[in-house]
Amino acid sequence: MEIFFLIIVVILLFFVIQQQLYKDMYNYSSDGISIISNNRVVDCNKKILELFKYDSKKEFLLIHPLKLSPPFQPDGSFSHKKASDMMKEAQKKGNCKFEWVFLTKDEEEKNIEIDIIKLKSRFFFKNRLFMIWRDIDKRIEAEEKLKKLNENLEKVIEHKIKKNKEQERMLFIQSKQAQMGEMLSMIAHQWRQPLTSISSSVIDMKMKIILESDKEKLIDYISYELEDIEKLTQTLTNTVDDFKDFYKPTKKMSNTTITTPIKKAFRIIEKSFDYYDITVNFHFDTDSSISMFESEIVQAILSVLQNAKENFLQKNIENKVINISTNEANNYTNIIICDNGKGIKDKYLDKIFIPYFSTKEKKNGTGLGLYMVSKIIQERHNGIISVKNTDDGVCFTISLKKDNNFE
Repeated sequence: MEIFFLIIVVILLFFVIQQQLYKDMYNYSSDGISIISNNRVVDCNKKILELFKYDSKKEFLLIHPLKLSPPFQPDGSFSHKKASDMMKEAQKKGNCKFEWVFLTKDEEEKNIEIDIIKLKSRFFFKNRLFMIWRDIDKRIEAEEKLKKLNENLEKVIEHKIKKNKEQERMLFIQSKQAQMGEMLSMIAHQWRQPLTSISSSVIDMKMKIILESDKEKLIDYISYELEDIEKLTQTLTNTVDDFKDFYKPTKKMSNTTITTPIKKAFRIIEKSFDYYDITVNFHFDTDSSISMFESEIVQAILSVLQNAKENFLQKNIENKVINISTNEANNYTNIIICDNGKGIKDKYLDKIFIPYFSTKEKKNGTGLGLYMVSKIIQERHNGIISVKNTDDGVCFTISLKKDNNFE
């Protein structure tokens, strides 16, 4: 009998301890806890009173639930209707979780995350709901700050993109202006010989008119000289056309054989190369058609050739040679331009495509030519531009996709 009594005492003590543990967990939880019966709060812990700024549990329990919420929730739904729907969902599914805007005793809005759990006891807690109230004001505030930060970041990024585009446009204009000076020098080389020949023909015709007494011979001679002047004039006209086509903007790609821009670039720079005794050798293993902005590829090739010429002059290279070749490999058509100008210092190889970087000792270069080449090839044509030193010089390789339709 004593043993039985002892067992009963132990069991009762266990239940008392358990009850006290649950009571402590209930009252001192960091989250608000309440019990709902017939859509009314019938009990709550201390945290609930702190959340809603009420002095006593009795005062809080007397408040009608509708007074704890504003008429409408942030999503525009009617609070009374939405609360009823959440309760029904909890009764049906056994639990429900949602966010809610409540009103404190002094009418301040407070963001709360609610967990509703349906109590399953068949006797003592039938049709009662267990609710956990979690203050999420700080989280909402952090989310709002993050949202504003993202919005500001988007604006900053958009501003940076616009600024970068404007800088790119200005760089392109500067590059074109720099090349305009180079073009004028090339035009001077192209026109010097024809203009000299025309001037000589005019002087000869004047002397012939004064000295020649035979009119038929005079007429024949003048006719011959005029034909020669006409051919020279046509040469000047062709030169103008070459330069006009070079500066003509192209908005659409066209299928062009890979050697076409090479030949056009060489025609523009040929007389200048002749003047400086620069030999150019061609070796074309392919002349396949590629979709390209032709005048831009001409510009890229010209920049590489002009860079080679300036390097020859800076280093006083005597036997100046440039080899231009084409080939195909791995779905790319390649233009390879190699010179014997003693190459580029290794420490500069990975910098030559950076804007405003120049290896020219006298700082006469703008540092934009090769940068624009990289922009034209990589961004405008989705291609590859690479450079490497050889035994006696440097090689630039321009690689364009054979099935290129990038615009």
